[in-house]
Amino acid sequence: MEYRTEPRLPASLARRATAIVELPDGVLVTARTGGRFALPGGNANRGELRPQALLRELRDSTGLRAHSILYLFDHITPHTAHKVYLVLAQGTPRPQGELSRMAVIGSPDSTLDMFNDSRAILRRYARLRGEEGPKGEALRALLGLARYIAKLDVPAEDLSAETPQDADVALA
Repeated sequence: MEYRTEPRLPASLARRATAIVELPDGVLVTARTGGRFALPGGNANRGELRPQALLRELRDSTGLRAHSILYLFDHITPHTAHKVYLVLAQGTPRPQGELSRMAVIGSPDSTLDMFNDSRAILRRYARLRGEEGPKGEALRALLGLARYIAKLDVPAEDLSAETPQDADVALA
């Protein structure tokens, strides 16, 4: 019989599912009216698993439909236990529900006013993407698939609008 060797997380920590949605120009971030930007996602409801919460929150807040998610890593802060997922999604993101703004960032060091948790998660993700070996290669292959799917899902008139790769692009 195996016993759990890592300590349990305090019950007071919020348990959040956090999405990294790669778009052709960068990673999607969202914000409420007057709020700072953050990676999409949300807390799980009672009896709901975090991947289920992620799918629900992504659909309800951005209109995107995820067709695949890949667990990347845990990111624990004093207030929140994030489970971070790479999400392959279809559709055009539009702010819905509590959200009023979206943007696409090309770098974790963007000048966009963003929560520190999201910025730290993006830095860790950038390191993971650049990693040599099977894990980094698998992630890059999945991103290539995501970009291919995104090209198939974007209307032709949207493909002609190009933006610089490292620029922050406001969606709404």
